[in-house]
Amino acid sequence: MHKDTSYLRNIMLQYEDISDRLAQLKNSYEGETCYIVSAGPSLKNFEEDYLRDRLKDELVISIKQSMNILKGIADFHVLNFTNFEPYDYSNSEDTIVTWEVFEQYHPKMILDNNFKCELMLPVTGNHETDLVKRINESQAGMESFDDWTLDKTMNRMYGPGIMYEVVIHLALYLGVKEIRTIGWDIGDVSKFKQDDLYEDVWQDHSYEGSDNIKYAKTPMNYHEVNTVVKSVKYLSEWLKTKGVDFKIISDRNPAHESIERIEL
Repeated sequence: MHKDTSYLRNIMLQYEDISDRLAQLKNSYEGETCYIVSAGPSLKNFEEDYLRDRLKDELVISIKQSMNILKGIADFHVLNFTNFEPYDYSNSEDTIVTWEVFEQYHPKMILDNNFKCELMLPVTGNHETDLVKRINESQAGMESFDDWTLDKTMNRMYGPGIMYEVVIHLALYLGVKEIRTIGWDIGDVSKFKQDDLYEDVWQDHSYEGSDNIKYAKTPMNYHEVNTVVKSVKYLSEWLKTKGVDFKIISDRNPAHESIERIEL
């Protein structure tokens, strides 16, 4: 965990309004390298002890189930109720838990269950009934990342996916100059029949099966995976215009070859 996170969280908690809490994060890690850790299958390439030791003093944003191996280390944990499982924060009190909510009843679920929550951000654009149209109008489909930066709006446009909806924008808002993704594999296109934009297939993760998922087990869609894969080249170029260097740590992320793959 970064040395400044505990202090920053305490400052945030002096405010009740989410917009005021969010404002405390603006450029709070200016010039830092941010490691974004997702729960794709390539995360299993790393021994847990090595990953924890390598990231223990870094700025780390954990996505969903990757938190299970980053307890006490992750500065931020970003999650939603898709593929949800409960998390134990007993040794992660200083982690800033950031929820995205996309149904009107989600905030009540968080409050009624007393889930840890320092930030709550609403997602829009994900209720279009035609899935292909929804994806085409998403941030990835429109390559509209610049319209949805956190300094412009708290509303999070459908990504598709939490990486685009919250995580990349959060890292940018924190003022980082380098983003490194770990375990972000997007999806395995070969799992699909390749001829149906609406086809859904369960994708592999770093965790075994889906037994621990307690709510909203969710597959990925063929058009979704392909749209995100295509968009990453633009995402990298856009981040470069913001002064942010973007690299991928994954042996199977299918994004464009122009994006550098590195070792951790």
